[in-house]
Parts: sequence; structure tokens; C-alpha cells
Amino acid sequence: MKKKIILSLAATSLLGAITLSPILVHKVEAASITKSYSGSFSKAWQKSASTSDGAGVLTYGYNTAAINEDYAHGYHATKTHYASVSNSNGSHTSGNVGKGKTAKIEVRHSGSNISYSMSY
Repeated sequence: MKKKIILSLAATSLLGAITLSPILVHKVEAASITKSYSGSFSKAWQKSASTSDGAGVLTYGYNTAAINEDYAHGYHATKTHYASVSNSNGSHTSGNVGKGKTAKIEVRHSGSNISYSMSY
């Protein structure tokens, strides 16, 4: 008898968890913005692009101040985000930062086809 009661309680608990599980799931949406540049990297330059939701901006470019660098700085007002640069040395990613902060990745320049991005 105890075994039947325990099994019945377990089944009821499982059904309750299954019934409530859609309520407990949070919808997660991810998006990104990517820009590429090909060509000569003989002098410093900088560009920027807005995210599709209008709450963020990717600032990217080539810097010659200390060393020749490819960089991406990403800002988003409402979402956690990170910035990335891909060049001939590989793919490089900043750490995640919270909303309202700037994610920065700056790496030694290499190659002539560079990709700059921010994921949010």
C-alpha cells in the first residue's frame, strides 16, 4: 500500500512539473552584427554600425598607435553581449559584459580579410 501511495505521489509530482515547465522556461533570443573589411591596412581607420534593434553599436577598425591592431568594441543598452575579431591569427572574443557596458577586443593585425562582430 505504501509503495502505491509513493508511486502515485511521484507520478503526480512529475505531471505537475511537466505541466508547469512551460511557465518556467525563459525565452532567449540571440542576435549579432558582423562587418568585414578587405584590402590595404596602411593607415588607421574606424567605422561603426548599429544593431538591428537600435539599442547597440559595433565600433570596429584598424589602429596603428602602439602596434597594428584589429579591434571591435561593442555596446548594447539592454542586453549582455561580447565582441569578436577574426583575422589570419584566428578568432578572438572578448568576455561577456552586461547591458550598458562596452565589450572590447583588440588583437595584433594579421591578413587582409578581417571580420568584426558583436553578439547580443
